[in-house]
Amino acid sequence: MNPDKVAIENAYVSYFDVLGFTSRFMSGDLTQRYENLIKVIKGIDDQDVKVLLFSDSIVIFSESFKKAKRGTQALYTWGILHDFWLRGGIARGSVTRYDSGSFTNKDKIILPFLGEGYLKAYRLESTLNISGIIVDDDLFSPQESASRELEQDVDYMEYEEYLPKRGYEGKKRLLLPNENSVAQIIDTMYFEEMLKSHIEDIDKYLNTFCFFVKVLLDRASLVTVRAFLGKLLENMKLHSQWVLIPNKVVIIFIVLIEGLINRHHSGRHNDYSDPSLLESDIGNILRTLKEQGYLPAFIDYLLDYDKQRHTHLYKDINNLRSNWRNFV
Repeated sequence: MNPDKVAIENAYVSYFDVLGFTSRFMSGDLTQRYENLIKVIKGIDDQDVKVLLFSDSIVIFSESFKKAKRGTQALYTWGILHDFWLRGGIARGSVTRYDSGSFTNKDKIILPFLGEGYLKAYRLESTLNISGIIVDDDLFSPQESASRELEQDVDYMEYEEYLPKRGYEGKKRLLLPNENSVAQIIDTMYFEEMLKSHIEDIDKYLNTFCFFVKVLLDRASLVTVRAFLGKLLENMKLHSQWVLIPNKVVIIFIVLIEGLINRHHSGRHNDYSDPSLLESDIGNILRTLKEQGYLPAFIDYLLDYDKQRHTHLYKDINNLRSNWRNFV
C-alpha cells in the first residue's frame, strides 16, 4: 500500500465548477477575483477540511458533514457575492486523501484520483443549469447522519429550474447560502449585470436570479421585499430597452408574482394579509411590464407556465382585481 495515501470510506465531497470561466478569464474579467479566490481558500483554517483548486475546479472534502457543508456554503456565498459564480454538488462516498507532498515529482504535478465521492459530486454538478449547490438525495436517507444537519428552508430549498438542462427537469434540493446574505446577494443581480457579464449564460443567470427571488420572498421582511421590488422595477425601466429576449426576462416577474401570492396565502409573515397591498404591488409590476412593452410576452409565458406546472397563477392574478382582465 502506498504510504502517501489513505482511503476514507465515508467522506463528504463537494465539487465546484466556475461558470463562464474560459470566456471571462480570457477577457481579464476574472483575473483579480481568481486571486481573491485563492486567498479565500487559504483562509479555510480547519485541518478536518481539505480543499483542492485546479483551474476552474474546486474540491472540498471532510469526514464531517457539518464541516464540509459549512465550507461549501462559505465558498458559494463568497463566490456569488463577488460575481464569481460557482456550480456544484455535495455527496458522500469513499475518497483517497494524499499527502500533498506526493503531488509533485520534479517538473510534474500529478493530482490523485479522488474516488467515488468525487465522482458522485461531479455528476450531480453536471445536472444543474444554475449557480447553485445540489445536495445528493442519498444524504436525506433516515440512516444517513448528514440528514440531521439538513433542515428544509434553513439549510436547503427545493427548487425547480425554470430553464433546466434537457433531461434534468424537476425539483432539486439546493444548498442555501450563509444566513443573512440573501438580501445582499440579490442586490447585486439586476438587468445591467445580465446584459454585461452573464449574457453568454443567460439561462443560468435567470435560474439563479429566480432562485434568490424565491429565497428572498420566503425569508425577508416586507420592507426588504418591497425595497427589492422597487429597485427591480426602476432598474428595468433604465435597462430594458437593451434586453433582446423578452420571453426570458418575463420569467423573473412570473416568479416574483407567484412568490408574492404564495406569501399572501401562507400567512406566515402576516404582512400581505390585506389584499389591497398585494394588489398594489402586483399592479405596479403589470404596469411596468405594459409600459416597457413586455406585457404580451408576459401573458403568453404565464398561460404556458400554468399549463406546464399545473398552476393557476393567471386566475389568481385576476381574482385580486376583476378589472385586470381588461388591463392585461
